[in-house]
Amino acid sequence: MTDRPRVLVTNDDGIESTGLRTLAKSLSKDFDVIVAAPAADMSGTGTGIGRFDHSAGVELTPIDLDFADQGFSVDGPPGLAVTAAALGAFGEMPDLVFSGINAGINTGHSIIHSGTVGAVLTANTFSMKGVAISLAQSDPWHWETAAHFAPAAATWMCRRKEGPHVLNINVPGLPLDEVRGVHWADLDEFGYFRVATADPEAGRLQFVVGPGKERSDPASDTVLCGEGYVTLTPLRTVEPAPFPAVEARAVVDIPVSVSS
Repeated sequence: MTDRPRVLVTNDDGIESTGLRTLAKSLSKDFDVIVAAPAADMSGTGTGIGRFDHSAGVELTPIDLDFADQGFSVDGPPGLAVTAAALGAFGEMPDLVFSGINAGINTGHSIIHSGTVGAVLTANTFSMKGVAISLAQSDPWHWETAAHFAPAAATWMCRRKEGPHVLNINVPGLPLDEVRGVHWADLDEFGYFRVATADPEAGRLQFVVGPGKERSDPASDTVLCGEGYVTLTPLRTVEPAPFPAVEARAVVDIPVSVSS
């Protein structure tokens, strides 16, 4: 045990992903790192924990990583790995959950479907802080650019006494010296999904994916990241909305004899 903050590193691309290992290595210089990530690609799982038999448990495989104090492959989505960590599976509760580096940006309101972002939203339901980081696609991938920003973001978040406690970061797919700067950014309207078509005869749904700049707010995460900026978007987890100013029984039609 050390006095350094404990950071759980996870992702939705799987334990073997370059992004995960690059992130964990970059954080290991300043933090005690525990890696717990899906055994396979779990992209698109959001905050899901999967379906499993709680009596039989979930397959867990120790992984030896030079840059992590502990490493585990989990047979389930990142939300399950975070839940396990919060409930004591890997020792003391982490001070921070850091998810990524995702292969591809996570922008707009479609991030609710992202396992990368879902991991840190899950963390916050357990009163843990969380940072998700994603990297725009490029050839070659610029993993080290995204990793450069991770330790500072983790330090900033760990020192926060008040919100935000969940931060979504998107990094342009550029060499570090070509990144134009860092911006707070609004969520785009839905991110990269733009058009969906149904072909019942072929039995297929088809989605058109693309940035769609012409439909996006210039201050949005999609546009700013596309213009070469690192974007920072604070997020909130699900909270109850204020009650409407009507009696609850006015919402549904129930017999008068049923008590409210």
